[in-house]
Amino acid sequence: MPQRFSSSGPVIAGSGFGVAVGVAIGAFALGPTVAGSAGGDDAVRDEFRQVVQDNQVLQAQSKSGDSVVSELSPTMVDGSLAGRPVLVMTTSNAQSNEVDGIKALLASADIEDAGTIDLADAFFDQSRADELKSLIANTLPAGAQLSTKQQDMGTHAGESLGAALYMDPESTQPLASVADRATVLQALRDAGFIDYEDGTILPAQAIVVIDGKTSGTAGDAFKSDNLSAMLTALNKTGRNAVLAGRIESTSDEGVIGKLRSAKGNEVSTVDSIDRSWARMATVLAVREQLDGGHGAYGAAADVDAAAPPLPNAAS
Repeated sequence: MPQRFSSSGPVIAGSGFGVAVGVAIGAFALGPTVAGSAGGDDAVRDEFRQVVQDNQVLQAQSKSGDSVVSELSPTMVDGSLAGRPVLVMTTSNAQSNEVDGIKALLASADIEDAGTIDLADAFFDQSRADELKSLIANTLPAGAQLSTKQQDMGTHAGESLGAALYMDPESTQPLASVADRATVLQALRDAGFIDYEDGTILPAQAIVVIDGKTSGTAGDAFKSDNLSAMLTALNKTGRNAVLAGRIESTSDEGVIGKLRSAKGNEVSTVDSIDRSWARMATVLAVREQLDGGHGAYGAAADVDAAAPPLPNAAS
């Protein structure tokens, strides 16, 4: 059994103390002790001070640990994806420092850079969903098919992009011709749904989708539904799909939460990518996918571990 990182105690404990601080503040501000009751204000203040102090200690320890991982992670993933073509997709709210951090570690792993595609706001704009579906149907690569049972935008987008961007998992030959791939991508870019640099997109063996913060609006619900459907379709088409995002996305309504709760899901998910160890976990998840595995990683309660096995620890 390969050695795995266990879920980080300080990370989870820090989250717990954050809640405790909120509870203490609420108790102090909204529920002052009645004169003569046991404990008095001093007891509440002392408890609050202790919670704040403990939380500060945990935050300092977590920050220091993360800085160590940041320094070591390029060496820990060095060469682990040598020659493997990996494509990155970003949503419009992905944080640039988190995207850059993951891409830097992919470079340290010696991937063949298959390019970056930015999914614009319009891609998950519900008012343009029918327009996007029509464009997808009219530019579908030769041999690709769209599901008739699942006709949502996310599923059809994943089927189209998967056919256009992936290599065949068995033969490693591109699923689409150069002309068909260009037709799909150029049509999407001309309509304002995606962006990418000309001459940079190559067939990929793995696709990493990097997401950002969500605000809990109705638009975010539409996005999480369709992004999770898109990733599921991508993975069914060419395998080896990884979603990396913030821990907030692990809620029941978040895209990571939806993928993790889906029956038979084989998309790897990584939460907490604002931390260095989770960005490293994203790269390790790509390697695990290419080796035939998958999993849920990060600091949330429903993960398999904090990160997949390190390359030198894999069986």
